[in-house]
Amino acid sequence: MCGQFIKYVIPLVLCLVLGGCPGANTGGNAPPGGDEVTPDGGDADTNQDPGVDGDDNDGQPAGAVALRGRINPGQAAKRRPRLQGAELYSYTVVAQSDATGVVYRGATSEEGDFQIDIPADEAGNSFMVTILGPDGRAVGPVILDAANNEGATGLAMERDADLGTLDLPDDPTQAPIAPGADGDVADLVDHSITARLNDNGVPVGLGSVGKGADAVAETNRAEGVVDTDGDGLIDMLDADDDGNGIVDDFDAGGDAGPRPPDVQANFFMNLKVQAELAPAYYAGTPEEIAARLAQDTVITFEVLGEPNASRTIASARLLETPGPAYLTGATTTGNVPGSPALWSEANYAFVQQSDRFYVFVCPNAVMDAGDSFTVEITFDDSTVEQYCRMINYVFKNIPKLLQYGPPGNLTAFDVTDPNTNGTHAQPIPVDGTQDLILVFEPPPDETGAPITGMNYSFQMFYFGDGGQLNQDIDVQATWPSPVPGLDRTMYWVWADELGDLSPEGTYTVTLPRDVFPDTVTLTSGQPAAVEFYKIDITAEAPTGNAAIMLAFVRE
Repeated sequence: MCGQFIKYVIPLVLCLVLGGCPGANTGGNAPPGGDEVTPDGGDADTNQDPGVDGDDNDGQPAGAVALRGRINPGQAAKRRPRLQGAELYSYTVVAQSDATGVVYRGATSEEGDFQIDIPADEAGNSFMVTILGPDGRAVGPVILDAANNEGATGLAMERDADLGTLDLPDDPTQAPIAPGADGDVADLVDHSITARLNDNGVPVGLGSVGKGADAVAETNRAEGVVDTDGDGLIDMLDADDDGNGIVDDFDAGGDAGPRPPDVQANFFMNLKVQAELAPAYYAGTPEEIAARLAQDTVITFEVLGEPNASRTIASARLLETPGPAYLTGATTTGNVPGSPALWSEANYAFVQQSDRFYVFVCPNAVMDAGDSFTVEITFDDSTVEQYCRMINYVFKNIPKLLQYGPPGNLTAFDVTDPNTNGTHAQPIPVDGTQDLILVFEPPPDETGAPITGMNYSFQMFYFGDGGQLNQDIDVQATWPSPVPGLDRTMYWVWADELGDLSPEGTYTVTLPRDVFPDTVTLTSGQPAAVEFYKIDITAEAPTGNAAIMLAFVRE
């Protein structure tokens, strides 16, 4: 059952699997002659960011200048249909200010038209314009001018501007998006904002969401805030915004993206697998592994107010679009009331608990880097804000234990062997008088590369006679002398302590024998015998974790 094991991590606020993407500080703007359109196809009755957008729905002043255009109507008509119902999803056009970093957004009408109103205090600033598909992924930036594998992406909004009719390539990695011949922006091009282009004229970061060798930058822009590394992706859609080869989730300089005032947001993934389900991850075909990932991956969405916030969150929900197509089949899980159930039947609502709104979701599909999720937050003063995160990486497998045993006497771990499969019936033998060595592979990402830079936790569970879990352990009484690395019953190994991967692609960790007591002391003061142990070997990141859960018994 997806989500049977939910693990809370301590996420860095706004630092997910999940770099920011367009949504915060934005408002859906009306196509000419139409109602304001929100990303999920409904009519909006509030501005997404009062005082920023400049639409007329909430009495805010109109924008000083307007950016208009249209997606080729023949292509707009081919928008993917809703899986349940007859509605068509819109494209979204985002314009990010190079001066302030604020993102402004407009959804296309059924005819493909869009308009984005730019407020007076942004007039004259330059913007980078990006087209998002109904799935929230970048189709590409608008390349305003190109020469010698460099494309200008800056648009100086000194007046109303029309990008004309934009022809979208069938394959965004094979052809760029250029202004239409019926546009009027040739004299507004700002050549100080540029993207590196490949031989197809496409930004080098587009096909890999800004990751990989092709997107690595020798230098970054000295001024401005959009597309720091010049790979053609605004930083909020860029998994490696500074182009240094380190995914933002593991890079202290990563861009978390703009977020609404008064809001904290935590999005992260869990992939926790019990030993009896692990054989597919060890030896399954790609199809078998994908089937397990679809069932075992859980996404946690959570929003809460900042301390001393000027307004209170009244409700939160996810927008179906822009967003991954699999959202319509996603189910709630964990301790969400009524689970499992199609999340769409609850209009993608979050559940309120104390000071926060949350939901645990099983996608029932294989996630991918570049997937993005937009949460709509309604406050008690009736204002509405949006915040979106893009997934910079995904777990495509679990940490794989390969060898275990005392120093100098390691044994190969075979998860398919019924005598060593890690279940409670057949736990792995461990000599409690010696340290335990564990040799394991880190989980790979969507490219198949091992994910490095993560901390590892080894959560210890102590089971007594009859298989009951010993809870309420008095840590100080059980371990009168502190054990370095042991925090309560969690043993930690930090990323900088792991060192580099071995030539075989493995890490080696030593669990001290102290974490394998034969008796623990409960908070009641009573001793409790330990019959066997369960260890969650967990790769931890601020934006998610992957784990294999194995049982051990003292010899």
